[in-house]
Amino acid sequence: MKNNKYRQIPNVVIDLHGLTMQEATAALDKHKTSEKGSLIRIIVGRGTRSKNGPVLPAHVKAYLMNAGISFRQSKIQEGGEGSLEAQF
Repeated sequence: MKNNKYRQIPNVVIDLHGLTMQEATAALDKHKTSEKGSLIRIIVGRGTRSKNGPVLPAHVKAYLMNAGISFRQSKIQEGGEGSLEAQF
């Protein structure tokens, strides 16, 4: 049996893969008001298919910082660099 002693299970998972920055912002705005106090996993992807490199990870991090929402990079088994854990 795997030890999940420190694993945090999010209340909601938001998958922003393939969205534009505007669409991602709208999705985050919606969840910011409806999920107060919740642990949210935000899947932003790693940008490996983006022509000019990753865009969403930096955009989402800036959004969260500007909104005063604490976040951290997800653990590798929970999405790693393509995912963030935020406390809404």
